[in-house]
Amino acid sequence: MHSIYSDGKPTPYEIIEKAKHLNIGVSITDHNHIKGSIVGYELSKKENVHFILGMELGTNEGKELLIYFNSPENAEAFYINEVEPFRTSRMTRIDRPITDFISEKGNDKKDKYRYKFTTLPHPFGPLYKNIYSNPKLTNEILEFVDCIEVINASQSKKANKKALELAKNLDKFAVASTDAHLLANIGKVTTNIIFDNKDNILSTDISYNKYLDDIFIISKTLIQITKCNIKHSIFKKGDSLV
Repeated sequence: MHSIYSDGKPTPYEIIEKAKHLNIGVSITDHNHIKGSIVGYELSKKENVHFILGMELGTNEGKELLIYFNSPENAEAFYINEVEPFRTSRMTRIDRPITDFISEKGNDKKDKYRYKFTTLPHPFGPLYKNIYSNPKLTNEILEFVDCIEVINASQSKKANKKALELAKNLDKFAVASTDAHLLANIGKVTTNIIFDNKDNILSTDISYNKYLDDIFIISKTLIQITKCNIKHSIFKKGDSLV
């Protein structure tokens, strides 16, 4: 879920209230920003809503990685040290390569900032996001991540089917997401995740999901994303956590 702190329309408060109404957990994963997730985490404790802190990291090649954290302290430290100094006028790209966050360097950061888990989003998305773009680098990302997003409400049924096959072939946990930028989309697609007592993923269940965005929702989402990216390119470069 994206909030006003990147290219989403709803505030963290609206997201938590909607999740509470639907009786579901939620995660805010803004592009290269953590404030929305930290605000959401604080609100979730007051409202008794299950919440996972997260960020959608985007690097200079156009690759993306979903990183989820065990605590707001670790999430904030990651943002301040690893992301904020490298933000650019492009919301979805920091001035660092994805290789700084995967393989051996990635494992060091995973230990330092105590990641909860990592996910490769929309593996059959457009352009640089697609796994066929730079296959060697993609293989390193796939080896590093815990999960693969196999249902993304904004992607086609064909793309999601290929993503599911990829997760099965690589023995990765399969997760589903609305990739929502609009309040109305929260809860349309969900993942049931079971953790052990050390916060490791035991299993995921996405079998009950049937929803995909229609052309009306996709159009509204694209307008929202475009507006926010133009605004960011003009006003938001280097915007601080606080």
